[in-house]
Amino acid sequence: MKAVLVTGANSGIGLATSAYLVSRGFHVYAGARNTDLLKDLCKNPNIIPVKLDVTNVKDLISLKKLIEKKGKGLFGLVNNAGIAKVGPLMDVSVEDIRTQFEVNLFGVHQVTQALFPLLLEAKGRIVMMSSDSGFFATPFVGPYCASKFALEGYADSLRREVLNHGVKVVLIEPGRVKTPIWQKSEKEIKKGGINPSSIFWKEAMAMGKYALQKGKTSGLPPLAVAKTVCQALIVKKPKLRYIVAENKFEYQLMKILPASFVDKLVTNKVQKVIRITAKKDKK
Repeated sequence: MKAVLVTGANSGIGLATSAYLVSRGFHVYAGARNTDLLKDLCKNPNIIPVKLDVTNVKDLISLKKLIEKKGKGLFGLVNNAGIAKVGPLMDVSVEDIRTQFEVNLFGVHQVTQALFPLLLEAKGRIVMMSSDSGFFATPFVGPYCASKFALEGYADSLRREVLNHGVKVVLIEPGRVKTPIWQKSEKEIKKGGINPSSIFWKEAMAMGKYALQKGKTSGLPPLAVAKTVCQALIVKKPKLRYIVAENKFEYQLMKILPASFVDKLVTNKVQKVIRITAKKDKK
């Protein structure tokens, strides 16, 4: 039974991935900052909940000792833990961007580096949970997009470094998924993520409301991503990147169309959303 660590396993994609991997015969270490949220998972003997804040070195040391003590090794690492900071970039504090990168990039590096010897020994897999925001930068989600773009570069470099050593690195790029990250983003907005006095307030609020509504109502279920993660772990030759979205063709176009053309598309979309939001607010 191959062992896999899933970070950020307390909710959303991480929770679904942990449960699904166990159903497919994996032994899972489910990492979460608050293990009380993993009570339901604890009922399965093949899931071990572990306290893991990806920015906390002490948590990582304890985790590595636990894995070594269990003697099952570590075949897979699913770097799923992440946060999203929102707001116009010119209004976002340096501290918020640092916090964004501490979790979404530096935390990933810290976990991967600490556990790499075990993954190397197993000739295993490292799965990076990126996003459509890792190749398509949307306005007013700059900190999150920047961290995911950075993660993609990190993953590409790492993949090319470890390729000849038997370890595979795979990027998962989900589109809109129904997870608690939307509720968290909503709280960010309400607590001042978008300043009413900002010159960007009108556009940012309209896009924020639109994205939150879409995320909470029309996103894919986390299980869709979990199944893709599983595929990346079990197939002999996994793809370098997996886009998990209903509109894959549209995303592929965004990757090849001229940036200036995409800018126009985005600008038109923002203006359309502003008009729609204004009509709804009047009702």
